[in-house]
Amino acid sequence: MRTMNYSQSDALSYSGSRKKIRNADILLYRGTSRLSRLIQLLTRSPYSHAGLAVWWNGRLMVMEAVGKGIVVTPMSANVAHYDGGVEWYQHRDNIPEKSRKKMLEFAQQQLGKEYSFLGLFAFLLYKIFPWRNEKVDDLCRSKRLFCSFYVAQVYNSIGLDLKNNRADRFMSPRDIASSEKLKKVAVLKK
Repeated sequence: MRTMNYSQSDALSYSGSRKKIRNADILLYRGTSRLSRLIQLLTRSPYSHAGLAVWWNGRLMVMEAVGKGIVVTPMSANVAHYDGGVEWYQHRDNIPEKSRKKMLEFAQQQLGKEYSFLGLFAFLLYKIFPWRNEKVDDLCRSKRLFCSFYVAQVYNSIGLDLKNNRADRFMSPRDIASSEKLKKVAVLKK
């Protein structure tokens, strides 16, 4: 069995954690690329990306919004090839399997949608200048998605708002990590 990098306080084997991961659990990434560092700087967060863990025909996968759009990849490859750290979060409430299935169906319906580079730009602009105007809002209302917007929408598909008083289109990885409704379970890659 392959063992992933874990901190001492979160020490779990990948095989042990794999069996405990549930549909729509959240992955938060600490990237090291220039874009990741810019996102971290502007959002004042160690996190630069977010994705969803999903079980698909017995395989553990990650669904995420990246430059290619909404994609799905095997979790083992996603974590191993990511340039940075990966942490696993779960909702504090016990979300029923029926609701998790609805979340998975909603997440799958988004597959193939384009990535919102303009939405990400508008979001970052909003983080620099925390005012809203119609042009910024319009850019963020696109049917295209960026990572944390996608994750927030999947949760809202069953009426779970990760951050009260925060529109999905203005949700950052930091907002997800600081949500009182979530708990960090483990570090999958340091």
